[in-house]
Amino acid sequence: MIILFGVVGSGKSEQAKRLVEKLHCPYISTSRLIRGKNNPEWENMMSSGVLLPDADVIALLEAVLEKIDASKQEFILDGAPRSVGQADWLVKKIQSKQLSPTAIFHLQVSKETTMERLLQRGREDDKVDIIAERFNQYETITRPVLEYLAKNDAVISEIDGEWSADVVERQIWKVLEDKLSAPQVR
Repeated sequence: MIILFGVVGSGKSEQAKRLVEKLHCPYISTSRLIRGKNNPEWENMMSSGVLLPDADVIALLEAVLEKIDASKQEFILDGAPRSVGQADWLVKKIQSKQLSPTAIFHLQVSKETTMERLLQRGREDDKVDIIAERFNQYETITRPVLEYLAKNDAVISEIDGEWSADVVERQIWKVLEDKLSAPQVR
């Protein structure tokens, strides 16, 4: 399991796409899962930059992890855990050997870069006030997840997400090359 962390606009989806192309493994994006359910309440929450309740996100993830047999193959996880409650669920999965982390990446970008990238993207929910709320939620709710994971022995690789997608990819592969060539103990 390769986990990608970062605020919206940090380049997680682009890096996930590149990893999937090279590793030929499943990609789990919580935002895609949520949008795929066509739940108006969830859509409204996402459009306003608010995170969904942990129980809903965990239920979606459990269903997908079961389908791809996540205990036996590599996969990319983008968009979870986003809260300490979700991180606790993940840590328990790891401790019980149901999941095995290969690498956890934190793509760091400034608020200014996030704002610039998302405004250029031009989606309907990419408005200054909503982007600011997403960044605030990331700082107050999601950043503590990294601290929680680190306290539970997770190794988090900090990646400078301010660079071009190619440079970011090289930073990620520098970490992954050693991890993917080493035998995985499950």
